[in-house]
Amino acid sequence: MKRIGAVLVVVAIFAHSSSRANPPEYLATNHEPVDNASEEPVPIEEPSVQLPGWRLAEAASEPFFRDSVFSLQPRLYYRYLDDGKGLHDALAAGGAMILTSGWWHDFLQIGVAGYTTQPLASPHDAGGTGLVRPNGDGFSVLGQAWVKLQSGPATATLFRQAIEIPFINGDDGRMIPNMFEAYRLDVKPLDIFRFGLAYVTREKSRTSAEFEPMSEVAGVKGVDRGTAVAGFLLGSKEATYFGAVNELTWDLLNIAYFEAGRSWQLSEDFQLRGQLQFIDQQSVGNELLGRFATQLYGTSLSASYRSAVLSLAFTNTANGSTILAPFGGVPSFNSLMISDFDEAGENSIGMGLSYDFARLGLSGLKAFADYAHGELPAGQREDEVNVTADYRVDNGPLKNFWLRIRYAHNSPSNQPATDEFRVTLNYTLSF
Repeated sequence: MKRIGAVLVVVAIFAHSSSRANPPEYLATNHEPVDNASEEPVPIEEPSVQLPGWRLAEAASEPFFRDSVFSLQPRLYYRYLDDGKGLHDALAAGGAMILTSGWWHDFLQIGVAGYTTQPLASPHDAGGTGLVRPNGDGFSVLGQAWVKLQSGPATATLFRQAIEIPFINGDDGRMIPNMFEAYRLDVKPLDIFRFGLAYVTREKSRTSAEFEPMSEVAGVKGVDRGTAVAGFLLGSKEATYFGAVNELTWDLLNIAYFEAGRSWQLSEDFQLRGQLQFIDQQSVGNELLGRFATQLYGTSLSASYRSAVLSLAFTNTANGSTILAPFGGVPSFNSLMISDFDEAGENSIGMGLSYDFARLGLSGLKAFADYAHGELPAGQREDEVNVTADYRVDNGPLKNFWLRIRYAHNSPSNQPATDEFRVTLNYTLSF
């Protein structure tokens, strides 16, 4: 595997395509590289994705039926992981089946989504790959079953649903993403301003078919606590924006996240984007996770020119404790495939570069890679390199076929090195 990784790194360097501009890892898992710095996904903005699919009743006059869409999204995933705990590798197949209705009288919409993952081959500890259950078994789950109610600028989403905000998100880097039972209200009174409230009661983690209380997911068994969320976003990521979200799981922890950014169009082909972030975590109430308090500060600068995007990021974590992320991916700018570079007292610097090869006549081929270096207390350090190549078919019978190959190597000074290799095949069937 080390030889494969070395080959990928060399290919990426000589192709001048070896990185991304910096979305954190939980966003990079299901986003391809973009052409411009201002288009990169940011943690504070929850993405809205319209998936292709089969319209069930295209000729119907009622929008509830006419706009209903059925989508099949098969996924094939191979993951190889060699870490301090041993060798883990497996090949799994599965995916999602999603049904979303149109709007009834512009007031009501419903959606359901089922997911499955089944092991096809498991040479070494399939459970350790995170593609199936910890015991190596496959499973299926009704991950989404929601109702949306809309009135003017306000939309309520009730019961099982996908959420993509800092620390509470799908973190879709395995076969099945995290899903949540939640009751949320989103209000967008202006194009440049929106805010939301939510109460998240339960989560289904990536390797489980069971929805458990948020407190149990965080590691406190036998205690039932949900997470209250409030947040807002002002402005636009294509220009200037500022956003914040607060997440309170009573008797466990409070997480406050702040982010701001500005983009500059310096010429037709040249863009810059600067970003700042701040994380504050505190134990609260009965402090069932123990007493702790910590912060993370981050800054990032990205530049794009003719489909190449270059980024540089710095983060600093306070000495109090490591950043906790029991409910999803970490929004830290230097969050990579293996390490989030957010240990207590850690300072990190990260660099990235991405490229879309369509400009060279290779339509559908994109690549990115990242390098990060972290300095820890007592003279310890860690280094990580990630390389990713994407190929997506944009037309013909295989339209929406997406092949992704990824490699990561993390080398800490006080622990064994970790190597990881992933191959995923994603496909969305349009009937």
